[in-house]
Amino acid sequence: MGAANSIEGLPHSAMLSNLVGNTLPVNAAKKNYEPEDKPRRTKIVATMGPASWTDDMIPKMIDAGVNIFRLNCSHRRGGDFERVYPLIRKVAADKGVHVEVLGDLQGPKFRVGELASGPIVIKDGDVLEFGLAKDDGDKIKPGRITMFQTTEQIALMRGLNVGVTLLVDDGLIEVEVTEVKSPAEVLVKVVHGGTVKARKGVNVPDVMIDCSALPEKDVEDAEYLLKLEPPVDYICVSFAQKGKDLQELIDIMDRLNVPADKRPNICPKIEKPQALDNIDEIMALSGSLMVARGDLGVELGHAKVPFAQKLLVAAAKKAKLYPVIVATQMMESMIENPVPTRAECSDVANAVFDGADATMLSGEAATGAFPEATVRMMGTVIREAEAALDTIAAAAKAAN
Repeated sequence: MGAANSIEGLPHSAMLSNLVGNTLPVNAAKKNYEPEDKPRRTKIVATMGPASWTDDMIPKMIDAGVNIFRLNCSHRRGGDFERVYPLIRKVAADKGVHVEVLGDLQGPKFRVGELASGPIVIKDGDVLEFGLAKDDGDKIKPGRITMFQTTEQIALMRGLNVGVTLLVDDGLIEVEVTEVKSPAEVLVKVVHGGTVKARKGVNVPDVMIDCSALPEKDVEDAEYLLKLEPPVDYICVSFAQKGKDLQELIDIMDRLNVPADKRPNICPKIEKPQALDNIDEIMALSGSLMVARGDLGVELGHAKVPFAQKLLVAAAKKAKLYPVIVATQMMESMIENPVPTRAECSDVANAVFDGADATMLSGEAATGAFPEATVRMMGTVIREAEAALDTIAAAAKAAN
């Protein structure tokens, strides 16, 4: 599973001050950069996409330091995975490099529907209808927001009660249920207004949505991933809320008679606040874990994510899950820029300090302008963070 990679058991924050000026000089931060070929304990996960899955780029991504390639099943279409997966395996074999593959199931998706005409603007204090579309012509218009009638969205609407908050478009719009008119329709009051656009996501932080964790698309994608040869190394279950959600994937493996030695490591993505309440039963059926900070930030609150990250990483390490992955916006600015922000470098380093076994690139690697450079930069930050941990450990040992 690799060497321990956190400051657990080592001095930190106020306790670190006892070492500084004693066995740990401040100018230790001025040391030379670690060599690029120095082995890392922390893995790099890179999401595949148009920027990174070409015949020319896959070898460069491996050379840059990718340890795990992520196949995002939300974008599985047109035979791309059928071309990319064997190419990854072949290039890695030709290079004699151990590279793993993670298949990421989409999970239940909740979105508003289509617009009757153009985007509509809603203001704080407005009262609107929010419900399932009654027919194909029931689209979003002034005074009414609709959603398509899917199994998952029917379950969402049935779970709503007065006082429940709904977040639209990654939380840019917030409304609160004021009246339940039927299992398919409610009235909501706008808390934070904005422009309502077509097919934007809906989050409901306060509700345990009673629907399958694996919609029909996920079942099809899971079957595809499980039939690959060689098999993928990990399968992520998105929006896991409870242990039963992971059991659905285990049941598919059982139905397909997947032998134990070919079963991928199950990796729940922690994106819902409800998962924090049920984390022990989730981890009991898991082999690894991903702190998926995107939707978790929307539902839990952005300011609460750093502490949740520390607790989830610590809990997963205690449960001996591997790898524990921290994901989302780690080097987001490198989608467009050749260098990251200082805050992004700190974010990656702090994930290492927290004890993460892997850090993940999403759009930076899938659609960004500098996928190879981003991987190399993440590797540089990780090596420096690991060297810092080693320096602190040596200083602590010397102090004793």
